[in-house]
Amino acid sequence: MKKSILILTVILGQMSFAQVSLEKNRLMKDGVKYKFSDYKTVFSNPEAQKAFAKTRTNKTVGEVFAYTGGFSLGFGIGRLLAGGNKTVYVNGTKQTFKAKSEGWGFVAAGAGLLGIGIPFALAANKNAKKAVAIENGEAVAFQPYFKIESGGNGIAMSYNF
Repeated sequence: MKKSILILTVILGQMSFAQVSLEKNRLMKDGVKYKFSDYKTVFSNPEAQKAFAKTRTNKTVGEVFAYTGGFSLGFGIGRLLAGGNKTVYVNGTKQTFKAKSEGWGFVAAGAGLLGIGIPFALAANKNAKKAVAIENGEAVAFQPYFKIESGGNGIAMSYNF
């Protein structure tokens, strides 16, 4: 038991120092960093401001779903790991019984909430790129294209728009 606690402590210590710290999402214009909330000072084009407002909305909604889903997923996994044999003392006698592993509902709900949050995050990224392209004067017209992809069993051609 002492060895397993020691190994777990060493692994957790290594994992905590192995993380890569990234800066928060920031906008840069002329070498000056701006927060997402300062987008009206960064973007002078009203269409770009509108697209970036959509970015902020999608980002917020996606984060709410992702954080809630992550908590539910972690809570459910914790409950599953805590399940197993339970020991209860009744009138001075020891009774052991197998407890139900309750937690799959939390895991499923967490995975579902994470799945809901992902499209919002992708939409936020798409709208942010669109806002920057509009501000920089690039063409953002509808440009569908074909793409050849390799699937699990072969090659496929996809139409992306």
